[in-house]
Amino acid sequence: MERGFTLVELLVVMAVLALLLAVVLPNYGALVPSARLRGSGSQIQRQLDWVRSEARIQGKRMAVEFDLDKARWRIVNPPEQRLTRDQDARTLEERPDEWQELETDVEFAGAGDGKVGLVHRSVYRLIFDEYGFTGDQAVVLKLKSDPQMIWALSIHGLSGRVTITESEKGELPVLQVVNEGAF
Repeated sequence: MERGFTLVELLVVMAVLALLLAVVLPNYGALVPSARLRGSGSQIQRQLDWVRSEARIQGKRMAVEFDLDKARWRIVNPPEQRLTRDQDARTLEERPDEWQELETDVEFAGAGDGKVGLVHRSVYRLIFDEYGFTGDQAVVLKLKSDPQMIWALSIHGLSGRVTITESEKGELPVLQVVNEGAF
């Protein structure tokens, strides 16, 4: 008795695989860009939490700068902690003043607060005071390939809470003007 597969069985398996690929591949392409957007947003959120915590622990003003034109950001330490001419950069463990690039296909849609609104160009600086407080602000990311995909981080200055808003319709966050407690 011979064992093996018949031609009909092989054709049925190949047809099922072709159908699965036809369904999965278009959806897979849609998942990857949104994962890049979420990844960049989550990384910025973690670093904002860290900078706020460090400002409180050290009792010093700290900032995060967002280069809206070049799709990059960095943590800015207090002046007394920055590299001086007599120090060697290779001996330092961390280099927080270096720019971090956003994921491929991700860019800033803007950053700002309720008073100024969203800024779309240049470098935007988000400053935490020595108590870890800041004004209510937002940082907005979008996909270059699909500008309707928006990921907004809203920073609530006094509580330190970061709220994330996702939109697939290109809706930007509405920034509220806060008079008391705003910086």
